[in-house]
Amino acid sequence: GPNDRDETVGPTKLFKDLAWGLASRGIASLRYDKRTAACDVDLAEATIDDVVTDDALTAVERLRGVDRVPAEDVVLVGHSIGGTLAPRIAARDGSLAGVVMLAALARPVTDALLQQNRYLVERDGTVTEAEQQQLAEVEQLVERIRTGDIPDDEVLYLGGDEYWETLQEYDPIATAQGLSLPRLVMQGERDYQVTVGGDFSRWQEALGGQESVTLRQYEQLNHLFMPGEGPPGPEEYFQSNNAPERVVEDIAALVSEHT
Repeated sequence: GPNDRDETVGPTKLFKDLAWGLASRGIASLRYDKRTAACDVDLAEATIDDVVTDDALTAVERLRGVDRVPAEDVVLVGHSIGGTLAPRIAARDGSLAGVVMLAALARPVTDALLQQNRYLVERDGTVTEAEQQQLAEVEQLVERIRTGDIPDDEVLYLGGDEYWETLQEYDPIATAQGLSLPRLVMQGERDYQVTVGGDFSRWQEALGGQESVTLRQYEQLNHLFMPGEGPPGPEEYFQSNNAPERVVEDIAALVSEHT
């Protein structure tokens, strides 16, 4: 979605937490408002490169132009859709020192959308008539995305036909497997949007045998890498919270080792 440079969701600010934590360890970072948050974007015409990839590549080049930042020492950190597209960004750039993928999808986005909504409808053990109708609408939306049944001028959920077509054409696992640079894949165990069983297990299977890949799984952390307890849900995103130090430490370790 249209996130700002802090990745603000309610009172939580994952990217700000990471930036301050890394700075306290002597690691500079550049974060920026997503194009869809900062600009008037025609979502009906935008591709995944228009809203994610191209601006990330521009940010990398800007950071390389900073005097105190060695051009060969830039590491890309992406979360959620940013983590999913991080291998694509790295492949396009060709000179990154490493990639960090937080809560990165490894399965088709349509599968994840359907699973997320089923989880929310069923998590209390009952499914009301209204919830069943809600789920039926999501199933229709997912089917339209899968089949490309989106008129040229319509925005469906996060984007139009160009967005969904380019996202479905992209293979994050194959792209990540084709990289030789250090990769850190990070997953919260309480994440119901990008899940251990649906996504992280696939990253483990696909990348676990490569020496340049590190996989980290975190108890109690949700999709925003904030700690919590019990069945996760979107309401906890709006509770004041901070990313734990161990998340910063793991990113800092990769940066320190490979730059």
